[in-house]
Amino acid sequence: MSGENSGADSRAAAALSEFEPAVARGGPVDLRPYETRVPEPMNNFNLPADTRVIAEKVQRLGEQFPTFANKSADDLEDLLRFEDLFQAHIDGLEQVQLMRTLEYELREENERLAEVNLSSEEELRKMRENVAELQMFASSLTTRLYELVQEHLDLQKPYSPMLLLQRLRDESRQLDEQAEAVAARLLSTDSTTDTAECEDFVRQYKQLRTRFHASDSRTRLADAAYRSGTLSGVPMSLER
Repeated sequence: MSGENSGADSRAAAALSEFEPAVARGGPVDLRPYETRVPEPMNNFNLPADTRVIAEKVQRLGEQFPTFANKSADDLEDLLRFEDLFQAHIDGLEQVQLMRTLEYELREENERLAEVNLSSEEELRKMRENVAELQMFASSLTTRLYELVQEHLDLQKPYSPMLLLQRLRDESRQLDEQAEAVAARLLSTDSTTDTAECEDFVRQYKQLRTRFHASDSRTRLADAAYRSGTLSGVPMSLER
């Protein structure tokens, strides 16, 4: 009799659903393992004790995963048990289809851009060669430009205001020295000077002094203009 009672008790315990609370089972029971890559099913003894937490999780499940929230417990068990069924359900989700559509479009666009880049490779190579040649030509032109600038500066040096003023001063001094030399030569003559020699002295001395005063005036005007910064307009040419 006691054996029959113990057998009935064991059958009754086995008849209890694995989703029944732990109090009803008298403690957790060992579940048989799933075949492959299937998580352990959720049992009631794993659920939070606060019903508000459960309600919040159910609401979040309905908001984030509406396709799972609308399925029954048996349907969820089938999805977890059969991998092909789970994959088919995932593939049918709108978000997954949209993601795969975008992935396909991105892949197609990447392939198109790759083809464009490959088709432009020869043209880009020629353009690089042309750019290299143009850079070499520009470098040679730049070098020539520097040479011309240096030549221009060298040509300007003899005609700088300071050098021109110095040349005017030297000319005035030479004319003054020539006039003084003519006068000294006349005064150093011991013999009597005739009329022709006097006229020649006067003519020569007058020309030298006239040229000296003209050059000296030009030198003074140019020097004053140079010091005041208004050198433009002053005749700097030595030609008369």
